[in-house]
Amino acid sequence: MKILFVRHAETDWNKANRFQGIIDIDISEHGQHQANLLSEYLYKQIPDINKIYTSPLKRTKHTAMLVAKKFNLNITPLDSLIEYSVGIFAGKNIDEINNDQYQDTYEDFMKENNWNLVPDAEKFDSRYQRAIKALQIIFNDSDKDSCILIVSHGGFMQTLISVFLGSKRVWGFKTNNTGIYEFSIQENNIQLTDEGKWVYKQDDYIVLNPKKWSIIRFNDAIHLKEAE
Repeated sequence: MKILFVRHAETDWNKANRFQGIIDIDISEHGQHQANLLSEYLYKQIPDINKIYTSPLKRTKHTAMLVAKKFNLNITPLDSLIEYSVGIFAGKNIDEINNDQYQDTYEDFMKENNWNLVPDAEKFDSRYQRAIKALQIIFNDSDKDSCILIVSHGGFMQTLISVFLGSKRVWGFKTNNTGIYEFSIQENNIQLTDEGKWVYKQDDYIVLNPKKWSIIRFNDAIHLKEAE
């Protein structure tokens, strides 16, 4: 089984450094070019992709549809793959926030990057539970021959991939637009509990066997560099 996570292509708000969250912004003209490059690259490098899941927001859905068209596949939108809400910061860049009524809130937030302090933003625990739900749905509908592409968002993917890797800690890492994260799993008898714990139906040794679990790519955007 292969699992690929991909961040959506660029939007105008990405370029302008505006907080997007759950505001439904589509990809830009440049983003469409990125998504087409992604599609061509995946078709050449990983032609066995046979399932595509996506967040229902326009920027992810549009990216996923361009890939799906290349592979002649349908897409499956999952609400649980959506970006987290950024609350009162939505639609603003840092300069705008620092010059409005939310300046103090932003300063408190920045001390520890604590989204729980931002009014109307999705809390950390809620994101973690959504990641569990998304992966449960995807794994319950997969088998050893599945090669799954998941198109989501830069913020939420940090939680999603951390849960996928079996971590109780949410790791921070860079997520480029159309960056590819590819993993190989050589073990089918696994389940994810509601608490985010991976359960193995066979001997526990498989957990410690690196032949069973491989990180193949991590934020790989070579398809964009090759086009430069």
